[in-house]
Amino acid sequence: MIKKFIRYIFYFLILIIIFILYELIIIDSSYVNKGTFNIDVNNVRNPQVKKIVRKLDNLFGQMYFSASAAKQQEFYEVDLNYYNNLPNEIAVPPKLNNLTISNNKNFNNNKDWTRSHGNHSSNKFSNLKLINKDNVNALEVAWTHTFEKKGDIPGNPIFYDGTIYLSSNNKSIVALNASNGEKKWEFKTEGMPARRGMLIHGEHDLRLYFCDQKNLNAIYAKSGKPDKNFGNNGKIKLKKNCQITPVIIDNKIIIGTFEPSIEVYDLSKGKLLWRFYLKEKNNKYFRYGGKRFDHSGGNPWGGISADVDRKILYVTTGNAGRFYEGINRPGPNKYSNSIVAIDIEKKKLLWEFQEVEHDIWNFDIASPPILTSIKINNKKIDVVVAPTKFGNTIVLDRLTGDNIFEYKKIKVSLSNVPGEKTSYYQKLFSLPEPFSNQFFEENHITNISKESNDFVKDKIQDASYGFFVPNSIDKKNIIYKGGAQWMGASIDHKKSIMYLTSNDIPFLIWLEKTNPKDYYVYSMKSEFLVDHLGYPGSKPPWGRLTSIDLNTGKKIWEVPFGEYNELTKKGIPITGTYNFGGVTGTAGDLLFATGTLDNKIRAIDSINGNELWSYKLPFSGSSPPTIFEHLGEQYIIVVSTGSSSMMQAYPNKSQYGNKVYAFKLM
Repeated sequence: MIKKFIRYIFYFLILIIIFILYELIIIDSSYVNKGTFNIDVNNVRNPQVKKIVRKLDNLFGQMYFSASAAKQQEFYEVDLNYYNNLPNEIAVPPKLNNLTISNNKNFNNNKDWTRSHGNHSSNKFSNLKLINKDNVNALEVAWTHTFEKKGDIPGNPIFYDGTIYLSSNNKSIVALNASNGEKKWEFKTEGMPARRGMLIHGEHDLRLYFCDQKNLNAIYAKSGKPDKNFGNNGKIKLKKNCQITPVIIDNKIIIGTFEPSIEVYDLSKGKLLWRFYLKEKNNKYFRYGGKRFDHSGGNPWGGISADVDRKILYVTTGNAGRFYEGINRPGPNKYSNSIVAIDIEKKKLLWEFQEVEHDIWNFDIASPPILTSIKINNKKIDVVVAPTKFGNTIVLDRLTGDNIFEYKKIKVSLSNVPGEKTSYYQKLFSLPEPFSNQFFEENHITNISKESNDFVKDKIQDASYGFFVPNSIDKKNIIYKGGAQWMGASIDHKKSIMYLTSNDIPFLIWLEKTNPKDYYVYSMKSEFLVDHLGYPGSKPPWGRLTSIDLNTGKKIWEVPFGEYNELTKKGIPITGTYNFGGVTGTAGDLLFATGTLDNKIRAIDSINGNELWSYKLPFSGSSPPTIFEHLGEQYIIVVSTGSSSMMQAYPNKSQYGNKVYAFKLM
């Protein structure tokens, strides 16, 4: 009886081991830059199994680390002699010898808006000028549409042939009549669809393509019914989440997932063709500090763009691993905080350019790369442009990835957190000119009143701040939470001028030690730096709208974006506010911008930045305005639902909504 019981226990343990191995191991031959066989704790899907495996892995790691004196020394020590002898700065000149001559295939949008952010170049600019500086004051509400449920809709709506398509805040895609806003059909989805947008494509029986986080979907644009020939009844189950707008190159549809990876599918049937893994496995540091090397993060959540003629995909990536702590990912963390170009025809990496190395400040590149052209030495050059959360505008040659403007590598401080090995250098760009504050200084403390100044000055007297100053466990570090967010910029291909909204909100970040039994040694903490009344603790402007000439890298103009009426009434110049909506430009010398705390959509003179018209919405705009022509009239569509980012930052000054507004001349 006892032997039988022991045998059953043995079989049971064998089954558990087999199940755990099944969860740990993934066999996948679809990657072009990664092995077929992969075993990793992060592969585990079952949450209970993951908890058990993580504890066992952590226990093994502690024993492994404690038993290895060499590993401990490598973990804690930094070669200070080498660091101290490094030069303080290194100039990196522009590479202008082998520039990509433009093929003149960069087009602004015309009557339609067939992809979120406008088109495959993501330039978000309309050639329409029926609405212009001379008549914009006659702009009025044409119609509104109200959703039953409140919640943010960050995706930029699209338009084609009399119909507007957008995601709802209730797990569905909705088609609206462009003339009156009435609903034509609604398609329910498994997850939240088109969080960063969708596209419409085809010659006959046009289809909408979008991710609903869990699936890649294809539905008929006219009826809202799934294309049953695509994937499994119109959808493809994804290994990892996807929330960005797909692109189409030839007969291939391409998405970015949170693995992170680029995935390429056959357009007609939805068959997976291949994947590109947006990480580089670090074999040197299989374990670091007893923990497994952290390969998480680096997600392409901001967006992707495509040079359809050259068959090249461009993607911007997020920061690696944990926002403010990178102990278990030493090195620069290749592919994170980067612009990456992938040759779709040859299935290989073309080039990659990293803005921030070993990011521990959450300075990921959050907006999609924009494909456009500029003039260099009287030659029209095709480039890729990426505005960033650090306030940089990175301009690179389209085919080589070489920098168009000079930058410097500045030697930065080392971390005092045990095991945290920050990069010795970070990049500083002087051109194009930064469009937001890049690092906090003492003279940035708010000046809206003496009381505010005194309050903030006292609050930060023990804080650290400066150019890429590392976070610590003994003091708070001040950074700017701002720059360019996922909405990105609007670029006029004809003039090579970029327009964008940005933020300048100071933020406190620090680390705290956790329970010794926890997997992570430190927890990450953060809060907004505000004065005694809750306003940002830095000098205004706190939100900006900026125009930059990409040919020269010089700012043309810059104005505050958003207004606190109560401060204006006190005689304080317009300060700008936190904003999360975006801007869309037109050939009518107008910019339409939204997303501020005052809930307005504004029409701005693109020549000088002057405000020409505004309308107060019930809720802040949550995505860049969409612009199109229908039956001879130009429409401006803005989604007024508030933003999750605004709610997190200012829960008392913002709220979720459920409105869509259409404006036209009356």
